[in-house]
Amino acid sequence: MHESKNIGFIGGGMVAEAIIRGLILHGHDASKIHVSDPSEDRRNILSILNKKLNVHKKNQEVCDQSDVLIICVKPQVFKEAAQSFTAENNEAMIISVAAGIKIESMMSLFGENSKLCRVMPNTPCLVGRGVSALIQSNLTESEIVLATYIFNSVGKTIWVQNEEWMHSITAVSGSGPAYFFHMMDLLKNAAMKSGIPEEIAETLSIQTAIGSSQLALNSADDLVTLKKKVMSPGGTTEAAFKSLNENDLDQVWDDAIEAARNRSIELGQSE
Repeated sequence: MHESKNIGFIGGGMVAEAIIRGLILHGHDASKIHVSDPSEDRRNILSILNKKLNVHKKNQEVCDQSDVLIICVKPQVFKEAAQSFTAENNEAMIISVAAGIKIESMMSLFGENSKLCRVMPNTPCLVGRGVSALIQSNLTESEIVLATYIFNSVGKTIWVQNEEWMHSITAVSGSGPAYFFHMMDLLKNAAMKSGIPEEIAETLSIQTAIGSSQLALNSADDLVTLKKKVMSPGGTTEAAFKSLNENDLDQVWDDAIEAARNRSIELGQSE
């Protein structure tokens, strides 16, 4: 049923491309996908992606063809993008992936009775391993299922009820990949300091991260138990955590994530 829906993208950047790739990979008919972008280079890249894909210059052309519109633009140009097309009726679901743009702001642009969805995806969506948090207004059960179908094509979908949570979600899963990349880089550099070649050091670090994530995903144990299972009494891991605790690293990370959350609040207020 969902495979036959006309899905439109206002903005054809990396996020839009990732979702388009995911949809096609999961069997969505490329001829039912429409995308617009002001950049000729982006339009050319998207045209090469799949010959059936409908690539447009004007946003209105996408709007006219689509059952659901996904606005994939930066928050700074969201209002301009929203005003660049007019829906003939209020039946089309409008989805925004622009960080910090609230449902209330979307209502002021599209109308209080519009079918709206706000999404916070993260960069692992580019490889189909993302997590997207969604919140909605005026959607039917069928439309909620359709939005889930779209974002499940690039990873996992989580619906939330409280829009205020989006600030913490932005700080945790939105910014989160950078925290893990930083940790991987620390492990890689530590290995290199002891003379291990860079290529080997990087493989050790990245594979350890992948394996740990898969173990956490598939294990019945919670994260604290999994950590303890690596820590033999008097062993190397325990020595590492003794040093981390002495330097109060947990508090450092708490402060960092709180700073990200506060910045999300600031950006939301300034939009």
